[in-house]
Amino acid sequence: MPVLRLALAQMNAVVGGFAQNVETLGRFRTQAASAGAELVLTPELSLTGYPPEDLLLKEGFIEATRVALIEMALLQNVPPVLVGTAVGDGLGGIELAPSSDGRDVTRSALVPTGPLHIANALVALGDAGVVATATKRLLPNYDVFDEQRYFHPGVGRHTIINVNGVAVGMLICEDVWTSDGPAAELAREGATLLVVANASPYARGRRADREAMLRERALETNCPIAYVNLVGGQDELVFDGQSMVVNAQGDVIARARAFSEELLVCDIEARGSSVGVPLDTTYARDEDRLTALHVNRIADPPSEVEEIYEALVMGTRDYLRKNGFRTAILGLSGGVDSSLVATIAVDAVGARAVHGFAMPSRYSSAHSIADAVELAGRLDIELTTMPIELSHESFAAILGEVIEGGPVGLTDENLQSRIRGVLLMAISNATGAIVLTTGNKSEMATGYSTLYGDSAGGFAVIKDVPKTLVYELCRYRNAVAASDGDPEPIPSSVLTKAPSAELRPDQRDDQSLPPYEELDPLLELYVEDDATAEEMIADGHDPALVFRITRLVDLSEYKRRQMPPGVRISKKAFGRDRRMPITNAFRPEPM
Repeated sequence: MPVLRLALAQMNAVVGGFAQNVETLGRFRTQAASAGAELVLTPELSLTGYPPEDLLLKEGFIEATRVALIEMALLQNVPPVLVGTAVGDGLGGIELAPSSDGRDVTRSALVPTGPLHIANALVALGDAGVVATATKRLLPNYDVFDEQRYFHPGVGRHTIINVNGVAVGMLICEDVWTSDGPAAELAREGATLLVVANASPYARGRRADREAMLRERALETNCPIAYVNLVGGQDELVFDGQSMVVNAQGDVIARARAFSEELLVCDIEARGSSVGVPLDTTYARDEDRLTALHVNRIADPPSEVEEIYEALVMGTRDYLRKNGFRTAILGLSGGVDSSLVATIAVDAVGARAVHGFAMPSRYSSAHSIADAVELAGRLDIELTTMPIELSHESFAAILGEVIEGGPVGLTDENLQSRIRGVLLMAISNATGAIVLTTGNKSEMATGYSTLYGDSAGGFAVIKDVPKTLVYELCRYRNAVAASDGDPEPIPSSVLTKAPSAELRPDQRDDQSLPPYEELDPLLELYVEDDATAEEMIADGHDPALVFRITRLVDLSEYKRRQMPPGVRISKKAFGRDRRMPITNAFRPEPM
């Protein structure tokens, strides 16, 4: 059987960053040429970045996509490429013709003649321009996906190309997930190798789901399958890469690293066939460098906690980098949440780009202040102490004129949090640094946070991380440091003391919420699994606790709508995943 050398370009695309994406794709094609690859496969919408959302409704954006594709066609002495991009109906191909001075110029038929119907496409681009275009047939409209808003499904002009005697069937993401679907159809049409361009966001357990699905599809079609995935952060989403190739028996024969750009080169044995549109691969190869790149490398998959931590680091790094932030600031209370966020921020952008602010009040304990100082020293970040007592007294005096008895109880607690939020946002305005909020998913779910206080900021790093997982991630990061012979970044005292907001004397979280070991499993059932209160009670959970927690979650929707974006690590995060109405009279009550 023939062997096809395929290069999978696991790239970090920038939404709307056509110049950057063309440059990145060009770099990968050049590397692929050095490795002697016959074909380069890129992720879904790699040219536009994913997801472009309502940019796709702008004709100027589609025109910029067309221009970028032309630029891709001008690159010479590189392998042909399958480019993930958006196309409009009625768009033809790209041809290259010699000019009078002997240089190649582009003659394009990609000029729209009327209102565009946009398709999510995989374009086969060779020396002669566009050879074939396959468009995504199954458009997901669940979880974070909203593709039916933008794209029209279709089968494309051609969906099978022929590369040196191998019939390569082209698929896009969702098309490969369905049994007896587009993948099986391509196999029946004669494809002997299936390639899939993907923009599959990270979530816990997703890698295992993908590998199980690819094994099932390979056995169904009797075809090896190459699966390339995006890597990098985009708003709330983070893409983990972990591109892979399975043989016709479903065994993994190549796997790229997680959370890292990589060109994965694989020799794939496939049945010979004359089916498909021929794709010329006669570029000039550097025969002396064909063994320079490791072929069919199988990277070890990370553990689940390592995956989650790396997702948080990459999501934070790319949010700052792609949005032009050079520095980040955060409040350091000496608690576990701010300690984890500070550690992630340092791992993401470096210690010099992170500045912590301790803002003690009359209720802040000496050990918490000491923990914040110790953490900053271990992370080697600058720490500034700004006591808020004077501001607290001033606000109390002003409010005493309009509130009988002045601010007391919850009003006074929230006032302290809001003073801290005002100070951090003022520093952000003055310096251009982004404020990282430190609230976790357990707090956001139950409303145990202060609007315009601890929720004030530009990016919520651990927004999708339940409190129990916060502790697990801290212990993981300390273990990594210890194994490397480095000091553990998070002091042990942070991990052993009772969690507290320290907004009143002797305050503890468990005075307002159940223990997190009891709370987090209920929140997972209600938020991520969409279980009803009645179903949770039927599973054996305490009815009074279930109704208390579900009511807190429902009543806090208005708060969550005003929270900054944060990294998504679960299969259902607050935000684009979970769209619950704020005005909502459906309140299950105790029977």
